Amino acid sequence: MKKLFFAICFIQLLMTQALAKVTPVSGYENLQPQKNSEASAPIVHQVGIEEFGEFISDSLKRAIPAHPEDINNNIGYSPSLVSQQAKAEEQKSFFQQIYEQALNKVSQPTETIRDDIASATPPNLETQQQNWSEASDLPLVTAYLPPDNIPTSVPAMEHIPYLMNSIEVLPSGLVKFEETVVVVANGEKLSGGLTKILPQYVYNSEGLRQRLDYSVVGVRVNDMPVDYRLTSNGRNILLVPKDDYSLPPGIYTYKFEYVVDNLLWNYRNYYQLYWDVGGNGWNLVIDRLGASLNLPQPDAILSQDILLGFPSRLDNSSVTIRPNGATATAYIANRPLFIGEGMHLIANIDKEALNAPTVWQRVIRSFYNNGDVYLSLLCLIIIIFSFGLSWRYITKDKGQLKLKLNKTAMVSRLLMFDLFDIKSVCGFLLELYRKNIIDIQQSDNTVLLIKRTDNLKNLAKWQQKALKRLFPVHETVFNVNNQNRLPFRRFANDLEQGIRRWLWFFRLKLNMGYLLSGLAIVGLTEAFIAFLKIDSGYVFGVLSITSLICMAAIMLWNGAHRKWLKFISRLFAIDIIILCFIVFSAVVHFVAALFLIASLWGIATALNIYGRRLGLIKHYIQDTARFRDYLLENRDNLVLSRSAVNHQALIWALDLEKDFASVTGENYKIPAMQTIAAMWK
Repeated sequence: MKKLFFAICFIQLLMTQALAKVTPVSGYENLQPQKNSEASAPIVHQVGIEEFGEFISDSLKRAIPAHPEDINNNIGYSPSLVSQQAKAEEQKSFFQQIYEQALNKVSQPTETIRDDIASATPPNLETQQQNWSEASDLPLVTAYLPPDNIPTSVPAMEHIPYLMNSIEVLPSGLVKFEETVVVVANGEKLSGGLTKILPQYVYNSEGLRQRLDYSVVGVRVNDMPVDYRLTSNGRNILLVPKDDYSLPPGIYTYKFEYVVDNLLWNYRNYYQLYWDVGGNGWNLVIDRLGASLNLPQPDAILSQDILLGFPSRLDNSSVTIRPNGATATAYIANRPLFIGEGMHLIANIDKEALNAPTVWQRVIRSFYNNGDVYLSLLCLIIIIFSFGLSWRYITKDKGQLKLKLNKTAMVSRLLMFDLFDIKSVCGFLLELYRKNIIDIQQSDNTVLLIKRTDNLKNLAKWQQKALKRLFPVHETVFNVNNQNRLPFRRFANDLEQGIRRWLWFFRLKLNMGYLLSGLAIVGLTEAFIAFLKIDSGYVFGVLSITSLICMAAIMLWNGAHRKWLKFISRLFAIDIIILCFIVFSAVVHFVAALFLIASLWGIATALNIYGRRLGLIKHYIQDTARFRDYLLENRDNLVLSRSAVNHQALIWALDLEKDFASVTGENYKIPAMQTIAAMWK
């Protein structure tokens, strides 16, 4: 069962529960095959199907043969559950098949397929029957078959000579399985031990599904406890040996004991149990197959059927049903079960035979089915609420993170007027003049820009790149006129891209705390979702990495400014987001995948809103406005002290050149900038 500790932790944090693990017991160091007590080869004889029937019936006390139609058919039931599922698979569209194949590939934790697991396309039934009939010519070995360890002769080929599945429905609605499997190993398919295949979901006749929760009591091989673990494999769960080992040739008796919750479908008047008692995933022929169903009360079965064969070729003519007392029923296959076949038990159980589920059980079982959806929805709600609450603090000027900002002419103009224009470009030229990087000379309507130094280490990379538009290699003079309009235009475009990119990253720095907190909420949610899965570490790794990639794609969607670049970046971003949705859907419900992407999009949207002029950036706008007021209030002092020359880049960028029109001098270059601005109008 799932550990309720994680459920309690989630209710207090994000509401979740954790996955129970297989209890480790021991290793394989001393594992040995069944020992034959005879010193020489035994004299054996062929064992037929009829003899196996007698063997099973003798082991079931008070067993009375009965026809399936005579056993409690109070409720009519169409035994087409498996065939309906097979038909639904055939009717899926080509796109849906491709989509599910992609999900199966992504959700596969390992590419290694064990040899004892059958492939998706089992051998032809007629071919298997022919090969099995030829097995009578093989040498025979003695196997001690349960429950009384009766020595029985079986073909010396790799197969399952005996399988008995004991199913007990507990009053609480849990279903306990005790499965005994005798295998003959010769070092081929079973070289790494036997794997038990379990379904991850159970389906009803309408195609709805609910996820199963497994608790492994233990696994024994030849009465020796061994370590097994649960791992996901597409739509199935594998109970596999915890450690790799080599199984020597011989005969082994495996006993799997586990409990399943959420297996019974709860209808209005009855519970329905569906289970493949033989298992259709083993890559081995099962020679003799039996099962028993035990219920808490007598006459609890309202109706039942047992179907044998491939999903598309099911019938109940090859199975015998035998009552075994007041509360138990036995099922015996009258022929071997070949690779790809199953023996499907469908039983409708009286509701009075079981205890009504408590509210807590319903909550827990609901989490089995939809825990990832609930968690991801809660994550989205928390993000919306927390970022909305943060916006209230931002609007009230509380608790703001402030980074130091160098108020250059371009930055100040963007902050004050939300503009980048020719005045921004000329403001950058005035700053270069103040730093003694260029000289500005004007004669009538001609403006010359003269490069004074190659030492540009005080400029950003993007500023150095833009300046090379004016001064290519070995060029030191640039004449600002209509003939040089194109390079000057490119110079201005490079500056605009650079300053807008810089501002975007600056806003990202301001929002870094919110970004990390939002990603932490998503990461914590994904950790709790992973606890609901079998392969917790694998699922968390897939979810967390995919979230980071998806977040980067969403930010790429919001990052571009130019129209053609925005189209390309958004096309690329949407492709990545769709791919992330497919990866999310491979490990969680597709609705949960949508909620996770919505949560990430909500974080990006909040960051975008916070970075706007009324958000975190407004403090810098207010500082710029205060500095503009300072220039106006101290205009006379600045003019008299000649300090206006040092501030001329900001005076120009903040549209104060008319207020400082009385400033004169050789170092006052605003008139030259006015000439350039007039030229580019």
